[in-house]
Amino acid sequence: MLSYKSILLYSSLALQVQASLYHFTNPTTCCSLLHSEFHGGPSKVFSSIAPQYEALTFYWTPTAKVLPRCVFTPYNTNDVKKAVKLFARRNCQFAVRSGGHSYNPGWAGIKDGILISLGNMNQTTYDMNTKLATVEGGSRWTDVYGALLPYNVTVLGGRNSDLGVGGYLTGGGISFYANKEGFAADNIASVEIVLGDGTVINASRHHHPDLLRSIKGGSNNFGIITKFRLMTVNANGLFNGWYMRYPFASTDAYLAAAERYCKVGADEDTNSHIIFSASIVGTNPMTNVALMAYDGALDPLSPPSVLEPFFNGTVSSPTFQWFAPNGTIKSATDGLRDAQGSGNRYTMTTLSIHVKLSLLKQLREAWLLETALTENLQTTPGFLVQFAFQPVGKKWIAASEAKGGNSMGITKPLAIMWIQLRWDNESDDNKMLQYSRRLISKFESISARAGNPARFRYLNYGDRFHKNDIIPSYGSDNVKRLQRTKKRYDPDNVFGRLVPGGFKIPGY
Repeated sequence: MLSYKSILLYSSLALQVQASLYHFTNPTTCCSLLHSEFHGGPSKVFSSIAPQYEALTFYWTPTAKVLPRCVFTPYNTNDVKKAVKLFARRNCQFAVRSGGHSYNPGWAGIKDGILISLGNMNQTTYDMNTKLATVEGGSRWTDVYGALLPYNVTVLGGRNSDLGVGGYLTGGGISFYANKEGFAADNIASVEIVLGDGTVINASRHHHPDLLRSIKGGSNNFGIITKFRLMTVNANGLFNGWYMRYPFASTDAYLAAAERYCKVGADEDTNSHIIFSASIVGTNPMTNVALMAYDGALDPLSPPSVLEPFFNGTVSSPTFQWFAPNGTIKSATDGLRDAQGSGNRYTMTTLSIHVKLSLLKQLREAWLLETALTENLQTTPGFLVQFAFQPVGKKWIAASEAKGGNSMGITKPLAIMWIQLRWDNESDDNKMLQYSRRLISKFESISARAGNPARFRYLNYGDRFHKNDIIPSYGSDNVKRLQRTKKRYDPDNVFGRLVPGGFKIPGY
């Protein structure tokens, strides 16, 4: 069996060999070929001098922005098919963008090269007989939720409604319904996907089941998904989203309540959903913040029992802030979208742990110390750091397995943990990125010494510095399965050698 270190070494060596074997066509030539392929009819190829170019290369965070030589905006699956065949034939490098919400430069974009922006492919339909929603690959969740609510159903999608569906779903996807229904990727019934040779196939549990399972956490390694057919859940009741804030003095009680929810509460009431975090903004004191959601009506004076410690004074001095009071999944996710906004510089990094109160306290202390000791950190313009974690419980894992499983290899409860940083100026990028790297390294060491590390790293929270760590963290059995699927469906490695961004399967 391949060890974790062996997988990483093999991946690095294989990628070095590949880089030396291929000569890529000049991107200006590729853009000209693409323009010729799609001449006539509405414009689909936009160079940097086109008035549409700036909007097409807008990213949620400027830290991810890189500029392509041109942008291709397909209208349908046949457009995507023709473009991929051209790129494969002429060795043109490209990237694929669904929503552009990645934190990493080159993941949903490309420096020079061709950017395929799927934004025109954004329709959602619902089949009342199969109870499946068909969602095109360039959709954003706000539009998906809005299209489905008239039918009193919804799908598992982004908690921030501005996210694009493609990268979110193929990275796993954590939704407000996860405790009950598993990862959003687990709720993919089938996909329409364009492979590296331009072939279009439909993958489901009955046809190409190996490919369907592999895309659930397998990211952009197999093709361009033009349509997702998603299982739906009932949405004919009320839905709530809100923040609870607690002062630094409440930290011990807050972490104790968080530990109990992670170990018991998430399974006790799967209608609930909590992200536990703490924030430092500028030179202000740390504040504990819980992002909560509940699938059902909520009265703050009489909350569901699993949430009582956060309301009744067990965790003292709470401040309650709605972003969707007794509304819908759309209003809740739109509220979070508006609260988070766009245009700031961000980075994120992640690891996972098996939850233990003493470990949570050690990590929190290490975070506060590193923040205090990093010179001029908190006076950085626009500075904010958030340290957060979220449980993946037994029922979440069971729901994933019941729907055919995924690629991510989670078999025991854990907490996904992440650090998110925000700042204003490009000149501070290196300082912030290095702080993030030091901090996650300390967390890894502390977790290992405590005997509570979990190898899994959640792809959608992964950073550029762990590019070769994410998919190997799924475990050797899952890596081997992904490698078999890759060899079968992308034997020429079009989505490895021609798509430089993203988290790659070892050896590709």
